[in-house]
Amino acid sequence: MKKKFLILSFALGLLVSSCEKMVEVEPKNQISDKSALSTIVGYESLLNSVYSRLIAFNYYGRDFILLGDVMADNIYTELTYANGRYIGQNSNQVNSHYNIWTTAYAAINDANIIIQTIDASADNSPAALAKKPQIKAEALALRAMLYFDLARVYGYEPTNITTAGGGFDKSVPLRLKATLGLPDAEQTPRATVAQVYKSIEDDLRASIALFSSGATASTLRMNKGAAYGLLGKLYVYSGRWAEAVTELDNAMSTANTAARLAGAGQYVAAFKALPNPESLFELSINAATQLGGVTGSNESLYTYTHPNGYNGISTFGGQTVSDELRALFTTGDDRLGMIFQFGGSSAAPTPLFNWADKYSAARGAYADNPKVMRFADLLLLKAEALAGQTQYASAATVVTQLRAARNATGVTVPTDINVVNFIQQERRRELFFEGHRWFDLKRLAGGITKPAKTGVGTIVATDFKLLAPIPNAEQLLGIQKNPGY
Repeated sequence: MKKKFLILSFALGLLVSSCEKMVEVEPKNQISDKSALSTIVGYESLLNSVYSRLIAFNYYGRDFILLGDVMADNIYTELTYANGRYIGQNSNQVNSHYNIWTTAYAAINDANIIIQTIDASADNSPAALAKKPQIKAEALALRAMLYFDLARVYGYEPTNITTAGGGFDKSVPLRLKATLGLPDAEQTPRATVAQVYKSIEDDLRASIALFSSGATASTLRMNKGAAYGLLGKLYVYSGRWAEAVTELDNAMSTANTAARLAGAGQYVAAFKALPNPESLFELSINAATQLGGVTGSNESLYTYTHPNGYNGISTFGGQTVSDELRALFTTGDDRLGMIFQFGGSSAAPTPLFNWADKYSAARGAYADNPKVMRFADLLLLKAEALAGQTQYASAATVVTQLRAARNATGVTVPTDINVVNFIQQERRRELFFEGHRWFDLKRLAGGITKPAKTGVGTIVATDFKLLAPIPNAEQLLGIQKNPGY
């Protein structure tokens, strides 16, 4: 009976998520018939299903990109223009949080089917044999990314279990076998943080061994450089500093990626390019097929981050740059070119608000690609890992390299222990409105000081709302809820 309830819950979860107006949350190319996997084309379609799920609005299509800033200190949700969007999240109300569980596990099951069955696929044509390693490599690395996201949203990091977590070491269920039907369904309890991180590491190692050279790989799909980058990030989150430096260097090597740091004066232009030259991995948005009708104007990244009428485009914006974030930039910094002031319907009326133009509609209204992994992110993670080994001068050199590429040369980067905090400030300046800030503050366990306009004050590192609530449907099936809920 429990198996039946599990399948029903899974199906209902997919139905609910499909009602979020994201075209292709249930992709047109999804595989439901095992016979469709008799050829390599079927596996390619199933892999495309994973990518389609990733761009759902509750995932990388919007929320996973913006909520990291909304729930932290980079965004102030202006109530006048937000039309109800992210109001609860910006004030950190109970149950106003990330909600990726159903979408992520649906994508994981797609990946599981590929990983579990592709080696024994009956299609052994020369074309199929050439494609199988790449398809499996992408599925393994994507499953690792999905579990890394789930682990960060619903659990603590290895470095703060005993501090911020108070000893609570539960992460998410590890479902590594494909659910093809009722006989395959089983209830899986939450694994520990250590178990989930080990599984992520194993998947990434396995994928890297299968990937061909990443130097010419498309950055619109998971690739070898991005897999190395995710492994390096996993090690940073685990406090495994020396290993992090090694893998981050592998990720940024010209042998594994064509991504490079944009030069001085090119930061804004890089975000308007397709793909961003700094991207190791970004997801492709096709406005014609995925944002039809009013979907784009209601739900897209552009809509949430721009005032109505700016560029002549209709929006329901309200996610403004916090005053505290704006104050971190010095004159001449290229990144200031991403911030503009605008009133209710023009640049003239007061009050004026600061807005971010990272999702600028340069490729057409609402058609901005989410950047999953950028070169600058990895560079700053490397600096953090060097500082974690007390190699402060080397860390400062890396940060100085980035700042020179941003024309932010008026401040001397500390070469002592003070570089540790400077790196986090630089991450805030560099990666705003890309979803990193919440996870950086959460893993560092120093609390979150909210924008003054929110009236929230400081969220302490031990606040239970640092973890997202486990969905009610999963709790009914016996999944342990997070403390405090």
